[in-house]
Amino acid sequence: MGNIDNRSTILAACLVDFHHKRGPEVEYWYGLPKDTNTSQLWPNLPFQALPDGSHSFKETFAYFTLLYNEKKKCGPKSNSGATDIPEEELQDYTTFFAVSCSRQIDSDKLIHKSKDITRSTVQKAIVIISRQPIFGQIKDKLSIVTNAFFLQYDFNDKSIIVSLYESLKSMYSNQSPSLSPTSVIQERNNSENRLYIGLCLRKIIYDFKKDVLLILKALLLERKIIFYGSDVETLCNLQFGLISLIPNLLSNLQNCGSPQLFKDFSHMEVVTSFKSSDRQSIIRFLGLPLQIFEKGGMFSPYTPLQQLNDIKSKVTEFFVIGTSNSLLSEQRNELCDVFINVDDKTVEVINKSLQPILQLTSYDKKWIESISSIVINTWNENDEETPKTSEYEGSEDFIRWQFEDYFTCLLSSAKLYDYLNKYKDNAEILQSIPEQMIESNPAYLFNIHWINEWGKTQNYHIFNNITDDRLFDLFPPKHVYNGVDTFKILQKKFITTFQNLKINNNTNVSESKRSNGDLSLSKVSTHDSSNDVASFASSNKEMSSSSTSNVWSTWKDYFKNKSKANKLDREEEKEKDNGMSRTLSTNSSQHSTGKKSIRSARSERQENPAKKVFENALIGLGIHQDNRQKKENGTDTTASTNDTEDIDDDSDAESVPASEPVIVDMAEVKMDYSSELDAKQKKRVHGKKQDDEEDNNNEILDIYGTEDEDEDEDEDEDEDEDEDEDEDEDEDEDEDEDEDEDEDEDEDEDEDEDENKDEDEDENKESEVDEDIDSNDNEPNDSTGSEDDIAEDDIAGDESGEESDREDQENDEESLKATEQD
Repeated sequence: MGNIDNRSTILAACLVDFHHKRGPEVEYWYGLPKDTNTSQLWPNLPFQALPDGSHSFKETFAYFTLLYNEKKKCGPKSNSGATDIPEEELQDYTTFFAVSCSRQIDSDKLIHKSKDITRSTVQKAIVIISRQPIFGQIKDKLSIVTNAFFLQYDFNDKSIIVSLYESLKSMYSNQSPSLSPTSVIQERNNSENRLYIGLCLRKIIYDFKKDVLLILKALLLERKIIFYGSDVETLCNLQFGLISLIPNLLSNLQNCGSPQLFKDFSHMEVVTSFKSSDRQSIIRFLGLPLQIFEKGGMFSPYTPLQQLNDIKSKVTEFFVIGTSNSLLSEQRNELCDVFINVDDKTVEVINKSLQPILQLTSYDKKWIESISSIVINTWNENDEETPKTSEYEGSEDFIRWQFEDYFTCLLSSAKLYDYLNKYKDNAEILQSIPEQMIESNPAYLFNIHWINEWGKTQNYHIFNNITDDRLFDLFPPKHVYNGVDTFKILQKKFITTFQNLKINNNTNVSESKRSNGDLSLSKVSTHDSSNDVASFASSNKEMSSSSTSNVWSTWKDYFKNKSKANKLDREEEKEKDNGMSRTLSTNSSQHSTGKKSIRSARSERQENPAKKVFENALIGLGIHQDNRQKKENGTDTTASTNDTEDIDDDSDAESVPASEPVIVDMAEVKMDYSSELDAKQKKRVHGKKQDDEEDNNNEILDIYGTEDEDEDEDEDEDEDEDEDEDEDEDEDEDEDEDEDEDEDEDEDEDEDEDENKDEDEDENKESEVDEDIDSNDNEPNDSTGSEDDIAEDDIAGDESGEESDREDQENDEESLKATEQD
């Protein structure tokens, strides 16, 4: 054994043999201090150097950690392991790192074959133990030396192992001449970069893609994580590669070998300044590295079954281990929170409560996917560590710098999030932070659930205590991904579309209001009472107000309100008919008179030859003169036919509620009934004459309609109405001739004793046509509403009109019978 140099990175070298009777054991040591009890040094080292399944490979590398007491120059006791170290000795322990290269050879090829060799193959491994995980540079030399050692075919000659140790010791010696400050900074950066050699980040990104970021976030949460795979070299390389993504963490793993080891950060002062030219100074100012393997945590890149007690110990709160033993894989539901299968390249979150916490945000996914796509596009099958384009983008350094930027943004955003929560009630302090920064609060871009969970960990508390509270003033808090977020684009498009639909909806509502307002004056059927118009107007207002809340239920509400109004009107009419049965004829006369007065007022404003002819015909019949006389006497009339709503709001006609009492002169009633027989006789004699007069009136209507059709854009609609009205008149005449003729004369007695009820109805229909044409001439075409809506109103009006006519006829018959009895 040689003397150990405490300042040397390389500690020792050894040869591990798989004994055919005793199993794995250390066969040879070199480089350890004198008086070292090797039998009690590291009892688990042989099982770590010759991992399970290594015999299936021609050459296998394994990386593992070892606890070492530098004061006593020994390891932990064999029966205690890494979780039962005396507290008084904790400060003397540190973690060493070892790498082994194992090979096997046919026993028949050996020159000197001992008696202990009873199997066909011999398996051995050379192990190098160091203070730092410098596996990349050691691996290449170790592989060459191990291969040369087996090619000797004589394991008794161990001089090649001694040469390897001396070469590595001189290469990584800490002794160096005095350097300038600039050279010291450069040396620090170089020493850190040496630890990254052999850790192929491109292979890790290529295999696991976005799951790399998920595993890294799980590491920061200090959870129990197991890596399983049959290829131990790939298994260990993956773990060290992931840890190396956290800046400066590989060079600060001295306490990762045991959950009892930790560093006291309570007396560490907050870093308040840094040199922009010194990268290590900037990293220290940011609070890096994040100490994820302090008290309660353990890191063992390869863990044999013999260390199962260390994993299950209560002292071990969280760990990151690797194994190739299937027994540990079968117990993953009991042992770990996250299980990574290296062979299948899958990540399984065993603890279901962690699934929403470890969920990557859209920004996280976009960022890691952008890196993955670059690696995939530059993948080189012949050289996994070098892009096929030989450019910086996609290289090892490129990936490492991307993750360093990610952690910088993450730490700054977390600091801002804590600062806002800490001083949320202090408005003065919050005023010192830009409003845009407060509103953005980029911590949510990293998954706020993960941020809150990370804030409970030990490594976050250490980071928070050694860094400035306003770290975000120097390093902008944001997410490292600065590309286009498709989710936000879709969200903006959805909002824009929704606003456009809302504007269109409001436009339809306003148009519906105007349409409903016009319909209230155009095509709504009413009865012989002004209460019908008032009730419809109120229902129309309710319908217009409700249309703002639900446009599509407008017409449903309208017909519902219309039906209710009709029922109320019919009930009122029945009550009036029971108490005022003798006023029917007078109301009918007033109704006709009001119609004619409105028509005459309109004719004054708009001169039309056809109207003049029609007016002269009415004067010849004596109707116009009677209306004028009644107006002079102070008797107001109310228009209440089936087309009352065609009257404009600015009409000169005056109306009074039909509920006012009508004075009936009983002398006139007796005189009218006394001439009943004469009227019947005249009706029979002049029946043919009446038919001729009706034809003349129809001709006048045709002429009048023809004149207005040229002026009105809705000529087809008016002609249909004229034809329907003529048909109604003919039907009414037939019904009236078959029924009692006394009823016809009773209705026309106030206007003309020689005219029958059929002629009066013809004149009323003609006046209604006149008003329809006038309203169409005066009102804009676009205010009449849609044709479908008008048709529905006409149907509702016709039904209510027919019911009111039948009720009028029945009441008239009852009144005539009562009069005859009197």
